[in-house]
Parts: sequence; C-alpha cells; structure tokens
Amino acid sequence: MTPATKPGKKTLFQRRTTEETWSPLAYGHLSLVMAGRIAKYVGQYVTGKTPKEQTFMIGAAVAMFYPLGETLSIRQYRMFMSTCLKLIDLRAGLGSEAKRAKWATHVQGQGWQGYWIPFQNQVNHVISRVKKGEEEVNVPKTTAVGTGCDIVLLAIHGGGFLDGKALMFLDFFIKLMKSVQQDQGIKIGVLSVEYGLSPENPFPVALNEITAAYQDLIKQYGVDSKSIILLGDSAGGNLAISTSLKLRDAHSDLGSPAGHVLLCPWVLGPDPLQSSLYDLVNPAGCEMFVEAYTQNKPEILNSPYTSPFNSPTLQGLPPMLVFMGGVEILRPSIEQFVERARTEGGLEVKTAVGEGRSHNYMLLNDISTKRDREESYLEIGEFLGGAHRRRLAAQEN
Repeated sequence: MTPATKPGKKTLFQRRTTEETWSPLAYGHLSLVMAGRIAKYVGQYVTGKTPKEQTFMIGAAVAMFYPLGETLSIRQYRMFMSTCLKLIDLRAGLGSEAKRAKWATHVQGQGWQGYWIPFQNQVNHVISRVKKGEEEVNVPKTTAVGTGCDIVLLAIHGGGFLDGKALMFLDFFIKLMKSVQQDQGIKIGVLSVEYGLSPENPFPVALNEITAAYQDLIKQYGVDSKSIILLGDSAGGNLAISTSLKLRDAHSDLGSPAGHVLLCPWVLGPDPLQSSLYDLVNPAGCEMFVEAYTQNKPEILNSPYTSPFNSPTLQGLPPMLVFMGGVEILRPSIEQFVERARTEGGLEVKTAVGEGRSHNYMLLNDISTKRDREESYLEIGEFLGGAHRRRLAAQEN
C-alpha cells in the first residue's frame, strides 16, 4: 500500500513529521500551488475537458484544496483543517460550544469516548416540559445513550486516520435526522466516536476504541445490535468495515450490526492511486496517511483489519449502502470492494454514485449541490428504514 523507500532516504511521512512550522515560505509555496491548480482547472474548463457533471465552482473548490495533502506537514494539515471545520460550523450556526451542546453531549465508556446526539423532533412542534398530549424535547445531557430512537448510528469520522473530530459533521447528522424522520417516520440517534489519531495512536487503537463503544452500546446501554448501523466516511468507512470484521471474528456474542452506511470509504485497495485534478484526495496525502496509521509495519499492512482486501472472506457482514464520488480516485478500489462483497461475500450491497463529484462530496457544501445532499439523505433514510422494518418483522416472528 506504500511504495518502497531507498535505504537512508526519508519517507514522505518522516519528512512530514519533521517539517512542522508555518513559515512565510510555507504560506507562499502553498498559495502558489493552489493558484497553479486553479489556473490549470480554468484552462481545462475553458477547453471543455472537465467532467460534464462538475460545475465550475465545485471544480475550482476541489482544485484549490487538492494540494493540502501534497504539500503540508501533519501539524500544518491539522491546523488548516481545524480552521476549515470552524468555518463550516459557523456557516451552519454551530460555531460555539453552547450551540453544539444543544445537540450533543460528551460521553465515555471503558476505553472509548465520543458524543451522543439524541433524536430531536425537528418536524413537529415540541416543548421542553412534559404536558398531556405533547412530546418532551430530548435534551442531550439528560437523554441516555441509545434511548428515544429507533436506529442508533455509530458514527466514525474520516480524516485519513490522523485528523478529524467526532462532531466535524454535526450539521450533516442534524439534517439527516430530520430527513429520515420526514421520509421514513423513524427516529435516529447518533453516537460519534472520538477515537485516537495517528501517528500518536497508530493501528489498532482506533479500531479497539470503536469496538469498545459498540460493546458498551450492547451491554451497558442495552441497545439491540439489529438497531445499530455503522456509518463511516473515508477512513471512517474503513474503520466501520474493520469493526464489523473484528466483531464477526472475535466478538460474535455481541451480534452483528444491522448494516453499514459507507460514505466514500477508503478501503486501501491493492492498486496504486492515480492523481486527478478533479478530486480532493491525492496519492501523496494517502501515502502519508497510511504510513502514519500503520507505521509501515508489514504485519499491520497485511492485517485483515487494516484493509478488507486482506480479509480471507467478507461473509457474515451486514447489508451495506456505499457512496462514491463519480470522479474520485478511490472509486476503482470502492468498486472492487463492492464487487468482492457481492460475489465472494454474498452480501447485499447498494451503491450510490455522485456523478462528477469528488471524495466526500455529500458532507461538504462547497463541493456539492443542495440536491446532492438531499439525495444522500433520502438514500440513507431508505436504507435505515429497511433495517428498521427488518428488525420489527423479526420481533413479530
């Protein structure tokens, strides 16, 4: 998954961990690279060579952010992304701790921590006190994990295993919650895990923490495994699959989750990634992420819990809904994974492709349209509704 390095030569990861400072030269270099990428995209757009479904503004935004994983050190990357996430929260009206606390509260268990986002009725008028004929608002600090909902999403964020936060897509969770209630008539709550990041916490730290959170959902909070859906984006999609494999192989007593919602999962396919001007992800950044996560140890690189392609079989995993961007460089590996899951694993897998869209398009307003996002909510809602109906049918039998 990572290219060999000549003896005595620093790997990309080693260079990225020593080049830590933001100097005027670093700012200037990044600005020039961004400007060059945008200029190149404009040239491609004017000559009609860009993907037909990718609008100019979306393509320009992708081209601007593409160089980040290619040019920044790990510390710089984290600082830059932290600023971006703060801006996303501000635009969504979630820019302060107080505003986020209305939706989520910090929770922790044995060997893990995260945030519980209980169901909130955004469709019907509700009040904060119980009155006859009216419904009580679910207050995060007083709503026990797993209660007051039909489906619990165990959410695992992306960020290349070395960045990201449990509430980085809180606005997405809020809107998804409302859409699913409107379209399917079911209530969802979200437990988003704040797992340890690489390289400080390499494999298998994140996997163990997510598995521990799943175990506590079952044993401590009494949630039925058939009402739990693992949702992961990018590297979080990888961790979602790995968690199910780990549960299947070592924790069968806990039961399998009801399904997976995988948003552009990074399955670490065996084939090398090809650079593209039209996608956020680039091979150099992925190389850095893999080395941070695996420390380039052969036993980890070949582990069935690092990449599903290393697993002898995918049989026994639950149904999946898999999203992919039409022009993202991870699409070939995602399609290989889907094909293997269907043919060798015999799994029920539904796919959704955002034509002309980049990696994680449905999570970021600047690289998607309102219609893109609404369609993703509806796709996910239909999948969750199906899982809920299967559970109810099994209970009746």
